[in-house]
Amino acid sequence: MRNPGHRREEVLKAALECFLERGVEGTTLAAIRERSGASTGSIYHLFESKDAIAAALYLDVLGEYQSGVVEVLKTQPGAREGVEALVRHHLEWTLARPDATRFLMGARGVAAVVAAEASIREQNKGFFRQMKDWWQAHVRDGAFEEMSFELFLAILRGPAQELVRDWLAGRTKTDLRAAIPVLARAAWQSVEKRPTRSKK
Repeated sequence: MRNPGHRREEVLKAALECFLERGVEGTTLAAIRERSGASTGSIYHLFESKDAIAAALYLDVLGEYQSGVVEVLKTQPGAREGVEALVRHHLEWTLARPDATRFLMGARGVAAVVAAEASIREQNKGFFRQMKDWWQAHVRDGAFEEMSFELFLAILRGPAQELVRDWLAGRTKTDLRAAIPVLARAAWQSVEKRPTRSKK
């Protein structure tokens, strides 16, 4: 008998391909079944509907990305090292998982994903708590300029996110890998605590 976990992965992988090709609304459960090779019964055993598949896929992809961020915070506890590694993770994850990135960025307003808002919020709560704890520790140590956490996040991921959007849409020829050190350095320079100049 096929492992249920493996079958779930196959269904979600097939769903991702179908959603990117046809959109979530334009994809049928039959299309996912055909692409995955799963029987209708085995799909319904795992998911109650196509919308449930879309929501599960979104949460899984989001969780995969967030797990990488948390790992960065654990392995790069320093302020500069952490900031640069977070930018690097964002771009390297996109390079490794372009389809997942495209879905994550495009599906946020899809009805099936919006319906899962409570689950998304709950998943985000623990993730952002860990990020905020890391940030606050460095604020207390005087490594970062004083600003709100929301502004810190916007500076950290904003430029990289914009480049990712353009890259995924084919609007830039910029090499994402070559951009990593440039954007990582820019992010650090934007948030680092600078010594105040004494008045003469």
